[in-house]
Amino acid sequence: MSDFQAETGPEAKRVADDVAALKQDMAALIRQMKENAVREANRLGQDTAGKISDRASDLYETVADTSKKSADAITAHVEEQPISSLLIAFAAGFIFSKILTR
Repeated sequence: MSDFQAETGPEAKRVADDVAALKQDMAALIRQMKENAVREANRLGQDTAGKISDRASDLYETVADTSKKSADAITAHVEEQPISSLLIAFAAGFIFSKILTR
């Protein structure tokens, strides 16, 4: 039995050392993978935030342009037909007041 221990002793130690080194390498690899994943997630988050910001700016410009055009059209209608505009405004106010008082 001592022959078995003597023959396998150094070999077993080398295997144990290799396993310990493998554990350290795996731990380092896992840490690196986590760091890369966090870095990539941050980059994707920033890219997405930039795209959302750009889209929101485009939508704001579109709404602002549409609102200006609508306001200009209403102004032109009121200037062209002031009496009918006044009657429409009065009727709308009357209807809303009746709806709100119920």
